[in-house]
Amino acid sequence: MLTKIETRVVRQTDQRLRRAWYQSASADVILVHDADSGEFLSFEIDWEGRRERRRSYVTWTREAGLRTGHVDTGEGDTLQYKAAPVVLWDSKTDPQHIQEARKLIERSCIEEGLREAVLKRLAL
Repeated sequence: MLTKIETRVVRQTDQRLRRAWYQSASADVILVHDADSGEFLSFEIDWEGRRERRRSYVTWTREAGLRTGHVDTGEGDTLQYKAAPVVLWDSKTDPQHIQEARKLIERSCIEEGLREAVLKRLAL
């Protein structure tokens, strides 16, 4: 179950933007709003995927729209240093990722208005 991280813990580097962070043992959701108008600007969702050493990733921004991919966590053999995590984008939006992200958001404790805003954008 996703739970909200207290806003005093979430670093707000740009005063014009407000970020809300929700986290569970296997997933993270970040929502970004305009601080003045409250307008919804973007979101990022990542969760433990089925692929080894990769996390599923879905993001939406007003400029780019909906995108899907995987985060290569950089984990390797135990004898290697960890590499930096990298997003590997899908060439086309993956409907399975969208469906999994919708299920995650539907089961979350994200406030109803925000949850509906995210679900509205998780459509193909």
